[in-house]
Amino acid sequence: MNYGTFFGVVLTAICVLPGLVGAAEPIPVEAFAKPAEFENLQLSPDGTMVAAVIPGLRSGGMVMLSLPKFERVGAIRFGDETQIARFWWAGDRQLVAELGFRDGPLDHLISSADFVTFAADGSGMRYVIGQQGSLGAAGSRIVTRTLKRVFVHMVDPLVDDPEHVIVSSVSIDAGDNAEAVLSKLNLQSSRMEKLAVAPLAGPASFLLDRDNKPRYVSVGIGGFRYRTWAQDTDRGEWSPLESKGQSAIAEPLAMSADNQSVFLRSSEFGPRDCLVEQVLSTRERRKLACHDSADLDHVIRAFVPNGAPIAAVFEAGKPEIKLLDNTGRDGELLKLLIEAFSNKEIEISSVTRDGRKALIRTSDDRTPADYYLFDTETRKADYLLGLQAWLDPERMGERRPIQLKARDGTPLHGYLTLPPGSNGKQLPLVVHPHGGPFFVRDNWTFDTDPQLLASRGYAVLQVNFRGSDGFGTAFVDAGKKAWGTTMIDDITDATHWAIEQGYADEKRVCIFGWSYGGYASLMSAIREPSLYRCVVGAAGVYDLKLLRDDGDIGSSGNNRRYFADAIAGGPEEMAAGSPITHLERLKAPVLIVHGEADRRAPFTQATALRSAMKKLSLPFEWLAKPGEGHGFIEQKNKVEFYTTLLDFLDRHIGAKAAAVVVSAPVN
Repeated sequence: MNYGTFFGVVLTAICVLPGLVGAAEPIPVEAFAKPAEFENLQLSPDGTMVAAVIPGLRSGGMVMLSLPKFERVGAIRFGDETQIARFWWAGDRQLVAELGFRDGPLDHLISSADFVTFAADGSGMRYVIGQQGSLGAAGSRIVTRTLKRVFVHMVDPLVDDPEHVIVSSVSIDAGDNAEAVLSKLNLQSSRMEKLAVAPLAGPASFLLDRDNKPRYVSVGIGGFRYRTWAQDTDRGEWSPLESKGQSAIAEPLAMSADNQSVFLRSSEFGPRDCLVEQVLSTRERRKLACHDSADLDHVIRAFVPNGAPIAAVFEAGKPEIKLLDNTGRDGELLKLLIEAFSNKEIEISSVTRDGRKALIRTSDDRTPADYYLFDTETRKADYLLGLQAWLDPERMGERRPIQLKARDGTPLHGYLTLPPGSNGKQLPLVVHPHGGPFFVRDNWTFDTDPQLLASRGYAVLQVNFRGSDGFGTAFVDAGKKAWGTTMIDDITDATHWAIEQGYADEKRVCIFGWSYGGYASLMSAIREPSLYRCVVGAAGVYDLKLLRDDGDIGSSGNNRRYFADAIAGGPEEMAAGSPITHLERLKAPVLIVHGEADRRAPFTQATALRSAMKKLSLPFEWLAKPGEGHGFIEQKNKVEFYTTLLDFLDRHIGAKAAAVVVSAPVN
């Protein structure tokens, strides 16, 4: 495929696709299966261009467009299933991209830790550094070189120095025992000037001050915790960053504009993470923003590159923006945006080096995302484009934040997506537990699967059960080794709540999830056989020993320690926590969905479940796709899955279903 055709189709689609849905009922499944045309738009430092990732089915690319006309300046593409995990402008006419791959749509892009650089017109693409040590294949256009193999991550793209970036790297040959090295990387020669070394082995995150000197580093420990050190800039020595309380954490987020203080994510003022400022000279800390129910989600920064925080964002239900005091002009600009985009999540995606222009991304529960170019002097925001603009927000369902108490009194938060135009009463309900389950949560903003189901008349329940991110360290810790117990109890309690509140018809409830959500769906129906009429397990985990032995979670010492600490230890724990061990209690029919090339939850999970269900003569249906990984990427396979899913639900709790009560087994 040539570049002109590849990107010409994409750009034309912006104008054509909004009419795809039209006025027909119902919305075609193809509209929900079609991926966005662009991802991750970023302004050039001088504000004359915008760059965007073009997501591909198996490989991706990028396009660079001029402003304000949105004309193509250049484009690149990759083969061999290579995607762009992240990218940065390194000056006004040069970019650096971190390459990656995706096992499936359920996985975030997995970084291959390989960097390439190229000009804004798409020319001169060359390999810089990374874990492969070289990159390039016939027809790839990448200038190849052979270098020392390292895992490398961007720390600062140094937009005013187009020849260098600052990176953190770890030697691959050193394995799990390597300390991260902070270096200044020459993009032309690939030479690295060492700036600092982390004081402990493990995944590290560095923070620089306004003079690009290393000031802080946080190192991950055991998968759930991290420790932070501060560096004396005169002596170059690391010392532990003080935190109040043995379990408290303090993660550096940003330096102040005058380099006199640091902004921290810290749990020292209560059970949840707050935004805290520490004055460097006195080490005095003060609480800037906290929330009674939720952790600090992220900060919104001033309208300059690497700006200091001007607001803190928390999300127990809908995102809540808490403006900080004394933020001056930047705070006033953010207030204007909040007023203009009320009931929206707002992100300052990127800004020009002079702070004159900013790329603003907005989203809500019915709109995937819209991008605006904001002029901070005229205070005018011009619409650029919308992602998946063919999905009409007026025909999407409301995602209503909910709160309830678990059986032990623990507050739980989640979302109930209601069919558009419904009265919200006595609806067929699909319970939809999220994957992960750790370091993941359900959010208020647009979610494709619930919107598809809502368009067919189903209410969709999503609860952030114990182990979910965003509600305090103790809430996460309560999910350890509780995959099949406390987490399932929380899902059950939320389901009963939806029935008791009158949202759901108790005789029409099914449960469907991806990844851990597939595990939770099957285990929920096993533990509560009278509650669910059907189960959909997609890319699910059903046998914990198989997960440890066959999945990528056993690929390193750190991963194996995480498995033993968070999921299950010895054979007895693995057996007790595996749904496949308890199938004799299952009464609901199951739809098993899996990709045959899944590396996260290998295909053996699905085949083992199928064999066990056949042995017990339990009813199930089967959808497997060769070449698909952790979730389906190919659009035709997504369409087939959505069609199969809707038919399966319709036969059990939809229009085709008879109101049959499933009896619980006799103990």
